[in-house]
Amino acid sequence: MQTAGKARPRFWVFLWLLLSALSLSLHLLLWSQWPVAVAIESAASLLKPLVNLVHTVTTPGWLLARLCLSSWGEADLTASALACCAGSGVIVLSLLWIAKLRAASHAWLAKAATRKQPSDLQSPPDFSRRKILADAVLFSSAAGATLLVTDAACFAPARLRLQRYTVAIPGLPHELHGLRLAQITDTHLGPRVPAELIDLAIRMAIDLDPHVFLLTGDYIHCGSEWLSPAARQFRPLVESGKPVVSVRGNHDWFNDGERMARLLRDCGIPVIDNDRLFLSGTAGGPLSLSKHPSGPALCLAGLGDLRQHFIDPDAALRDVDPDIPRLVLSHNPDSAEEAAVTRKSAPRIDLMICGHTHGGQVRIPGVGTAASLLSRYGDKYAAGLVRGPACPVLISRGVGISLVPFRFLVPPEVVEITLTRAPDEARADPHTLVRAARIAT
Repeated sequence: MQTAGKARPRFWVFLWLLLSALSLSLHLLLWSQWPVAVAIESAASLLKPLVNLVHTVTTPGWLLARLCLSSWGEADLTASALACCAGSGVIVLSLLWIAKLRAASHAWLAKAATRKQPSDLQSPPDFSRRKILADAVLFSSAAGATLLVTDAACFAPARLRLQRYTVAIPGLPHELHGLRLAQITDTHLGPRVPAELIDLAIRMAIDLDPHVFLLTGDYIHCGSEWLSPAARQFRPLVESGKPVVSVRGNHDWFNDGERMARLLRDCGIPVIDNDRLFLSGTAGGPLSLSKHPSGPALCLAGLGDLRQHFIDPDAALRDVDPDIPRLVLSHNPDSAEEAAVTRKSAPRIDLMICGHTHGGQVRIPGVGTAASLLSRYGDKYAAGLVRGPACPVLISRGVGISLVPFRFLVPPEVVEITLTRAPDEARADPHTLVRAARIAT
């Protein structure tokens, strides 16, 4: 018995060391910013969800690294080692606590059965069925929590869906009535999001056969080695022959926003941060993008990233004919609240199309989402078509994941937007456009 008693602590220490080594090895494989991370992308659809699960269950360790270290990013070796070791320790302590709880429940059941046993009976009481019931409750609770976490980290981020909106635009030319736009945003190619998921989103957008493709930023997560692969992924959109326009997001700027722009342009995708292009033609015929309108036209303008770059709606919409409707791409929906957009003399925006908040990635029924981690305005700009101070704002939940490596009740999505012509009087009250919008999943 003494030998068994000594072996038990050794087992828990060995388990902690094993989990720490495995979690750190998996983490470094994808987060060390080595070229090997790109080279093994063919296996990423299996590896990345697994590493996301590791990050999820070692969350206490990452929080500890955040508190203890000035540099705590996933690419920092010291922070990674501390996070994986501390997080694995929490897992081991949780398993140890479950084992102790099971032993305590068995002891309590034995005492309860003994107290109820008549004193004249010498045989020990039989409480095996109660033990089985107690074990079933304990293990089913643990299994349910494990399955919930595993689904949120490994499977929910890949359940891509299509979200459709129909939005009425005042002054939309009759020739462009029914124009369909496909939006892809926040793909976050890198250590967390496999290229296979982004390819699926691109195929889904192409299968919609829209008139125009809109890209609204955060094409990579971290690491400059992902810039070229991220830009190349969008080539099928260009090869479809349909117009494509883009703006950059904060993660693109984190990793070299100027290079990201060059790579996109090299693939044939214009970058319109604080600039604009005009879509001319008809919804039922050929459409073209140009610097100047030709015939029935729609202005597609862009804003720079609110945090890592700057927004300049005056430059983007300067000298645009007031009769031409304006759609503005802005990675961060908080741009809709900025004085440059809301002041009385600001240029008119008929619809702002955004990403960035990922729908909050986590939604607790009755409580809300985690959108406040990315937006100053909480759930207001989590997702959907909402009222901004000066214009309607449409926010996509995006394709990838960012701050936390999982999604819960917030699926990734590709967005299709159908534009219709609104009554002319709607221009006086843009909020009526939000109330009249039709939304379908």
